[in-house]
Amino acid sequence: MVLLCVGYFFYLSRRTPTMDATDKAVQDQEIAALTTRNIEDNYPETPKEVVKFYARITKAYYKTQLDEEKIEALGKQARLLFDSELKGKQTDEQFLQALKEDIENYRSLNRYVADYILQESSEISYSTFQGQKYAFVNIVYKIREKETLIDSNTKFTLRQDRDGRWKILYWELIK
Repeated sequence: MVLLCVGYFFYLSRRTPTMDATDKAVQDQEIAALTTRNIEDNYPETPKEVVKFYARITKAYYKTQLDEEKIEALGKQARLLFDSELKGKQTDEQFLQALKEDIENYRSLNRYVADYILQESSEISYSTFQGQKYAFVNIVYKIREKETLIDSNTKFTLRQDRDGRWKILYWELIK
């Protein structure tokens, strides 16, 4: 009987934890909220809100086990937040292919975006260059790789379009 108890304890301590029904339901709700939002009619109003919505999408890409259809739906939503200059760097198909490869790479390394922290609205900087308005938003992605939590500091540069919407022009890793 003691051996049975010790064996069961060993089994429980070695197995990978599974997601309970509550966590699964929360993730499913988040994916549904992200993929069904009508961005054209309900576009985020501030640069911070644009980056926050993009960060939610990014977290969903890497933290959840998504099928190809959901990855494509999230990718299409993300591209709606991109400036036309950024969109012009890749076709939709190229973007989705690169995205799927990156997600697969993260999964193979047992890595995911655990969380993110956006800077305060009062700390966002703005500038105007050649008649166009720009905003700079910093975010810290919390990347979980196995048992380690890594900070990935990222600076987003957004440009305001003709309709007054802030669009992601590019992002870069910062120290």
